[in-house]
Amino acid sequence: MTLQLVTPPAAEPVTLAQAKAYLRAGYDAEDELILQLVRAARERVEAETGRALITRAYREVLDDWAVPGRFVPPGQLRLPMPPLISVGGIAFLDEEDAETEWPADQYAVDMDADPGRIAVRGRSTFPRPPRAVAGIRITFDAGYGADPEDVPSALRDAVLRLTVEGYARREAVGNSPLPLSVQALLAPYRRVRL
Repeated sequence: MTLQLVTPPAAEPVTLAQAKAYLRAGYDAEDELILQLVRAARERVEAETGRALITRAYREVLDDWAVPGRFVPPGQLRLPMPPLISVGGIAFLDEEDAETEWPADQYAVDMDADPGRIAVRGRSTFPRPPRAVAGIRITFDAGYGADPEDVPSALRDAVLRLTVEGYARREAVGNSPLPLSVQALLAPYRRVRL
């Protein structure tokens, strides 16, 4: 199972102006550093929650449908990085890497579920891929939206607080424990794993 980023987010959930205002940085000399810290903070929030904040495209390559913790027998698969916006397509690869598109009328997409999922229509199980390794390719878009305002305010606030933490300590945002205030902001968005 491999999750590949196809199209990165076009924006960050916090703008440079918002980060500078929060930091009370009225000068431009450290703009690049602040942008880097915002990006690192967004990546940390996404890693902690398992969610995509800003819209982007993914490709997931699977060997089989039975992904532990995500496969719901007999015919549902939860997709990673909620919230799900759309499924661009599902394809099967054969031994010669020839791709065959699975017709969209044979599966349903549930974008309202958290996480989003695909489900088989008219049969009890998913079709077997033609090859045993990396035979399934799913393309999908995920995220809250293309603009910072689309992201829930608690998640944007967590990005701001982690940006401040990184700016104050001048170390990588991912190297330190999460502040309690950030943990509290992220708690409702974390997925519980059983």
